[in-house]
Amino acid sequence: MLKMAPQSSSQGSRSSIKSRGRRRTCICGERPVLQTSSTAENPGRRFWGCINYQIGEECNYFVWAEPEEQDPQIQRLKNKASVLKQELQKGEKKFALALTVEIFGWTTAGLLLYDRFN
Repeated sequence: MLKMAPQSSSQGSRSSIKSRGRRRTCICGERPVLQTSSTAENPGRRFWGCINYQIGEECNYFVWAEPEEQDPQIQRLKNKASVLKQELQKGEKKFALALTVEIFGWTTAGLLLYDRFN
């Protein structure tokens, strides 16, 4: 199912390139983004839509995504999210270690100064 605004022949040829059933660009020339439906008829169903949809542009590019196990783009995005989550966890551990070292350093410096002046 594909809903699009009327387009000129140059726009039609530009947006007719397909990649595994999904267009690479819409009539705006932008790559579609993966979104999740929040309608009562299709709650949680994934679809590819124009990034400019409902923000003043006239592009209504829309196509349902394949089931997640069949869509390589979704799997790639899940893998990327997993890698980013691991990197975030590593960063959080490094931050906690740096904070511990800093607190220890300031505590030690405070104790040394306290001993020196007392």
